[in-house]
Amino acid sequence: MNLSADVRPSGRVANPPSSSIHALMWLTFAAGMVLIPSARGHVACASSPKGVEELPINQLQFIGTHNSYHVRAKPSRNFPSLNYSHAPLDVQLDRGVRSVELDLHDRDGVFEVFHVVKIDEGTTCRQLSEALETVRKWSDAHPGHLPISFLFELKKDGVGLDPSIRAFDAASLDRLDTLLRSVFPPARSITPDDVRGTAVTLREAVTTKGWPTLAASRGKVFFMLHDEGKLRDFYVNGHPSLRGRAMFVRSEETRDDAATLVMDNPRNSDIPRLVKAGFFIRARADGDLHTDRPGRPSRLKAAMESGAQIVSTDFPTGERQAGSGYLVEFPGGAPARVNPVNGPISLRGQTLAR
Repeated sequence: MNLSADVRPSGRVANPPSSSIHALMWLTFAAGMVLIPSARGHVACASSPKGVEELPINQLQFIGTHNSYHVRAKPSRNFPSLNYSHAPLDVQLDRGVRSVELDLHDRDGVFEVFHVVKIDEGTTCRQLSEALETVRKWSDAHPGHLPISFLFELKKDGVGLDPSIRAFDAASLDRLDTLLRSVFPPARSITPDDVRGTAVTLREAVTTKGWPTLAASRGKVFFMLHDEGKLRDFYVNGHPSLRGRAMFVRSEETRDDAATLVMDNPRNSDIPRLVKAGFFIRARADGDLHTDRPGRPSRLKAAMESGAQIVSTDFPTGERQAGSGYLVEFPGGAPARVNPVNGPISLRGQTLAR
């Protein structure tokens, strides 16, 4: 299903067109506007690419991958939901993914990236430092790229199964912040302090002033902590509204640190309201390898139309599901599009080429 119109940087035009409608299009182009055929065949007037650059990043929508590191070399009969593999992170970025999810374990003081201890440890990047460096090198090679987000889930199930696995605590979260900053210094990242600015709370900032513009966010990354409860408390204690922290947290709309939310069910009717309010949301287009089937309501369509800024999947461009052919991508494999819920009406659904 083509859910958006493809918008790419215009090439040079050697000679002005001669017909009246083409002449009108030429004059409009020269004036800094672009005429774009709508899905119904009409000619719609939209802002130039410069207008898109001025949008805050929460008015865009990106494709992300679930357990982005995951590799399953030998299929599991007992746990069929584990039978999927992703390309290396830099290959995913080449294909248009702009949000990655990494599960973290603290093994003897080193942050490792994999799913389940002993049962499902296949990964394209064994250590978090390796994953970060891979993305950093890709970023260096693609200056001005769309912002890339990381979602980190701190795994607890390995403690007790493997004596080398440590439980996460406040000290390990401080170490995590230090590692993130060592690879992506302030000039290369978007932090809670950047978004909050002079506002008293993060929630106040995102619901009034808003997020940084696309132009200001190009070439940067930002980090989100997936966990709630005790682990989130460890991270926010002593850091009201995440002052001085490297990561945003999975929050709720009433909290002072509310900026990023994880709402995996894309049919949640609150998502469009919260998107319009200014929050940055991750939703999943599929889960446990269950994908859209004929005759059933489309979860993918719900995710795309919800306005959630990150639409996460196990089947991004280049990784179509075997058998069903299911795939999650924007037209042309574009890495982002203008948000269909809170983006300017004249630009909604238009894709960004880089």
